Amino acid sequence: MLTKILDSPIAALPAFTGSEAAPAISSRELAAAFEPFVERYLNADDQAWRGEIERRQKKIRKGYFKRSLLGWLPSRQRREEVVVQEYDRAWSKIDVSTYEVGGALPRVAPWDWRGQPMFASDMGATRVRQVMLVRVLEQLRPRRVLEVGCGNGINLMLLSCRFPDIAFTGVELTRAGQAAAQDFQQQAEMPEALQTYAPLPLTDTTAFRRIDFRQGNAAELPFEAGAFDLVYSCLALEQMERIRHQALAEVARVSSRHAFLIEPFRDMNDSGWPRRNVIRRDYFRGRIDELKDHGLLPVWATNDFPQEAFLKVCAVLAEKRA
Repeated sequence: MLTKILDSPIAALPAFTGSEAAPAISSRELAAAFEPFVERYLNADDQAWRGEIERRQKKIRKGYFKRSLLGWLPSRQRREEVVVQEYDRAWSKIDVSTYEVGGALPRVAPWDWRGQPMFASDMGATRVRQVMLVRVLEQLRPRRVLEVGCGNGINLMLLSCRFPDIAFTGVELTRAGQAAAQDFQQQAEMPEALQTYAPLPLTDTTAFRRIDFRQGNAAELPFEAGAFDLVYSCLALEQMERIRHQALAEVARVSSRHAFLIEPFRDMNDSGWPRRNVIRRDYFRGRIDELKDHGLLPVWATNDFPQEAFLKVCAVLAEKRA
């Protein structure tokens, strides 16, 4: 359905309209990437949609009030040990079946794009981000690329097989994430299910074996200044509100040219239910303009892609400045 009704370039945020830095991303290819992971489309007045929205609003309201009253307590803050505990299990392995196109959809949730409500899996969002990353890499042509908060490495696995001549590195807080990625690298070739999951054609299905996966903290990245032409993150800074300034400073320090951040910037979540949800989860609350304080000049930004109903994400391309 999305591929039938969307056929226009994705829109930049008003402050970046007409930017020469805009990567060549079409709404049609984003829709094609996301659509296999849509369970069904709905209307805003559909009983199932309204019921799920109201259920999630109730949960957010309860958590928001708890955070507002008790958020000052260290035990209530999203510190490193909390993030590790939550994601150690999530990144303990790479389950290829999860990424199967046309398979059973895990954990569907309310999503929307350009006014179209739908129940969808976040596996579709990973494919959307992959398209955006590919187009950014094609435009910037970096030789060395770092992903901060790479999880189980799925983004890098796919990118490396599309761009085998780029030296890719991933840094992940959890030991489980690093181990899962390195274990996966023991395979001779990218599994067929992941080759199909890739939203754009791959060039070398063995290149993922050459990625350098490290364990490390984003507040103190284990790399020299300017070690990478491009540093990117995908919903990793989301978890780093408590070390936001240190993490952004480190992204700028190890980049020699660009940063590309796909994160829930406060500009997108500054009111209503998204704001309450971000506060409830103690998620990232940095603004796009804040990047300038760390030597990163935003040159292009968009939020015109499928979005979760209660957490809005923005993709921001920034240039390194002295």
